[in-house]
Amino acid sequence: MIINTRPEEVSKKIIELCEQEKIESRHVHMSRIEFLSGSKKQQIYTELIENIHTFSNIIFTSQASAKFGSDLFNLHPGLLNSKQNIFSVGDATKKILIDNGFKSITPSNKSSQGIIDLIKEKFPGKNLIFCGENSNMNLQNAFKENMNEAVCYKLIFDINQLQNIPKSSAVILIYNFLTFEFIYKNLVKGLIENKSFVLASERIKSEVSKIVEETEILNKIYVSKSYMDEDMLDKAKEII
Repeated sequence: MIINTRPEEVSKKIIELCEQEKIESRHVHMSRIEFLSGSKKQQIYTELIENIHTFSNIIFTSQASAKFGSDLFNLHPGLLNSKQNIFSVGDATKKILIDNGFKSITPSNKSSQGIIDLIKEKFPGKNLIFCGENSNMNLQNAFKENMNEAVCYKLIFDINQLQNIPKSSAVILIYNFLTFEFIYKNLVKGLIENKSFVLASERIKSEVSKIVEETEILNKIYVSKSYMDEDMLDKAKEII
């Protein structure tokens, strides 16, 4: 069995893939997406309205970030100019932007590394990264002083979801370190030891290795080619 842990708001594609491939799966939405609101949201809006003209490239790292950015741009139609490039990390993110009236560039390698390579090769300039608190930091580390980030949402975890993880062996898909940390710290040890984990990046694995001491758990941790749902499932299918 494969366990998807993504928030329900961004699980549509992986649910469809599991159904199409007739993969035994359970969708345990360990967290939900909460956009910044009130004064925090207003502060981000104000900063973006004042400074967005200084960026050559606008990058959306997730469906949630695309939703936040689209709402802002539609509230202020003249905010972007024709010389700015909009990038989306994958097809689902691209669709959110299209549905809200914005075209974007998606690399052939649909991942943060794909965006990094494309921008470094063809799109010089300052980069604005729309992301969540759970960002894998690949883009930020790659562009360093030549970027700013707009952190526009966070994950709210639900401890009651842990009861939906089966006692039997399973492969758990982990898209960010915070989700692994939440499961590891709150799920009883006996239920963790018979699970395998597919992680979305080497960076997550590096963070996991800092908190996990049990060899039996570390030996059942695998890294996907990318965080795309197709790649996560392909790696999981190698294990089950």
